[in-house]
Amino acid sequence: MKDTRNEIITIANDLIRSVGYNAFSYADISKELNIKNAAIHYYFPAKGDLGVEVIKRNLFAFKEKTDFWKNLDCSQQLMNYITMHDRFIDKHFACIVGSLSPSYDTLPENMQKELQKLVNTIIGWLSDILDKGKKAGVFKFDETSLEQAYVIHSAMLSALLMNKVLKNDIYKSIQYSLLNI
Repeated sequence: MKDTRNEIITIANDLIRSVGYNAFSYADISKELNIKNAAIHYYFPAKGDLGVEVIKRNLFAFKEKTDFWKNLDCSQQLMNYITMHDRFIDKHFACIVGSLSPSYDTLPENMQKELQKLVNTIIGWLSDILDKGKKAGVFKFDETSLEQAYVIHSAMLSALLMNKVLKNDIYKSIQYSLLNI
């Protein structure tokens, strides 16, 4: 049985990652699913409602991954984080945060709040892993764990965006550098 609501969210997620939130419409989704725009409006009356669901799905997926990793050592968890977007490289996708952040001021307030929640969750988790690793002598950096989390997260965001533009190995180069902290 076809799960139209889930398919709409999946397609919106891919469109946001590839062309950005402001560059797609319900018509793009309806065309791909061969349904009417009204069917999308049934599930998501406003585009912001769909955007919120996309962000929530990404937050859920992040929490699921990090829960799965929790018994790994901090070095392995950091490596998993740094490599978790590898599957996007061939599609030239950006991560959801990198895709939505440039449009932040134009996003509906409900999306802004969900995006903040996602970013705070990622940064909080990353900061905790870095702090544990630093205290254990596994990681060596001079900044606070929070500052280092900002650096790593920002580097991954920009690596995916730069890879999208240049279509070269910059993502892998930045990944390699981050894995050697």
